[in-house]
Amino acid sequence: MSDPAEVEDTSYELVRRLQAVHAQVAATQAEEVALMTRLYRLRRAQQLEAGVAPRYAGESAATEIGVAVRVSHRNADGLIALGMGLGRLPATRRAFAQGRIDLARVRAIHDTLVNAPDDTVTEIEDTVVARAERCDPGRLRRTIRKKLLEVDPAGQARRRQEAERERYVAVRAADDGTALVDAVLPAAGGWTLFERLREMAITQCCTADPRSMNQRRADALVALADGSGQLTCGCDLPDCSRRDPNTPVSSPRRALVQVGVSAATLLEMQDNPGLLAGFGAIDADLARQIARHARFHIIPETASESTDDNLPPAAIDRADYGPSTSDRRADPSSQNTASPPSPTDPPELRYRPKASLAARVRALDGICRAPGCHAPATATDLDHQQPFDHHSPATGGPTTEQNLGCRCRRHHRLKTLADHGLNGWTVTHHPHRRIEWRTPTGDTIITNPEGAKFLFPHTPIPTAPVKPVDPQPEPPLLDPGPVINALTELLHVYIPPGRRNLHAHHDSHRVVVGSTLCSIGGSGDTERPPF
Repeated sequence: MSDPAEVEDTSYELVRRLQAVHAQVAATQAEEVALMTRLYRLRRAQQLEAGVAPRYAGESAATEIGVAVRVSHRNADGLIALGMGLGRLPATRRAFAQGRIDLARVRAIHDTLVNAPDDTVTEIEDTVVARAERCDPGRLRRTIRKKLLEVDPAGQARRRQEAERERYVAVRAADDGTALVDAVLPAAGGWTLFERLREMAITQCCTADPRSMNQRRADALVALADGSGQLTCGCDLPDCSRRDPNTPVSSPRRALVQVGVSAATLLEMQDNPGLLAGFGAIDADLARQIARHARFHIIPETASESTDDNLPPAAIDRADYGPSTSDRRADPSSQNTASPPSPTDPPELRYRPKASLAARVRALDGICRAPGCHAPATATDLDHQQPFDHHSPATGGPTTEQNLGCRCRRHHRLKTLADHGLNGWTVTHHPHRRIEWRTPTGDTIITNPEGAKFLFPHTPIPTAPVKPVDPQPEPPLLDPGPVINALTELLHVYIPPGRRNLHAHHDSHRVVVGSTLCSIGGSGDTERPPF
């Protein structure tokens, strides 16, 4: 056995080394934040001198940082804002640079004092920093809030009102097909929501419900969002005290989500993943669940394969969740085809693309095409790579699939400023929708269309049976529904029997699955300027 004294000495040495490394990391983080902030100030000054509006000058620095060190521009934005805020927190900045407090505690100080007046910050900062060296970020935030209430109660009420104006709700992808919902709400509103979820979890489910309290609260939040407002008890008891057959329950509203997935996956011929807009990749089983009652558009691999005159009427009638007949005629990309493709699509001599072209571009790109940006394509502008000439449409940048790309409003501005030589960036289109982004310092990164690889997977993944984890009170999830039935009919009409084994051959027709209320290519998405 080891000598206890030797073990004790070793453990003390390990803790001391851990503390030293943590301090080194903190000091390095402080230097990184300072460098990002200096680059932002430099770019802002340069762009202001070039005539860029003060509101937008310098915002491209976050994307430039993302290209340089491979972080998202949102992460870079946060660090730049932190660095700018440390200008009025000298004691915090020194402690951070010396490694006495780490990034998490610096954020806690900055975020809690960001709206406090300068004289209040000067009065309490030294005390706050000393406290920060001895406690964790959560306790530090509570300590600062209490101190602000003691020093400036009236001012804190004003700051609370300002903070409430910054309220938001956001959702982002988590692990294994789940989502993380993040929200900042007024204190009373936040607790009202939580208590309502708790009340639903307790009063609408009996003690035999197999779900945990956390699971029931999560399901209650979805029930509030889908309009049903009611949890269904998960027990198997025929005389459950929480289920009243005489009490009507509103039908859940269809989800306002969009999924891009191959037709072969929907037909359970392969298990390639789908792309959930704004979220990322999802497994094939989940994509099929969402698609059971979805409104859908067929997106062919070749744009010129689209037409609307050859779709079997039976398929139109059975796919009762698709667009109306008039929408179909205006949106040929939502249909299959049997006609031979033409070599190229003629350009549209107008600024706004028609619905079918906009749907196709958004389906292929999937997300904003700028590096480090994950804004869903449905929330982006359709930007002309070669600028459109409003005075001479026939000679300017054409409105075609090859010349259009999805960019969020922020990166649309970046591209526009680059076109006019105002921010030092160069954006170049290459074949197959590949886009090269070159920063003012010469760093380059090439982005590829995110949606296309989900719509047109060229390496089929074999199907595997999926057993539901929890019993489902609703109809069986494997019920194909009218969408899958219609796709199956399309498969039989347009694909010869010899090509139906998609494990060996991939077909060129893929489906973009939306909801009954919102779908790719709808007029609500294609008319939002600028394109």
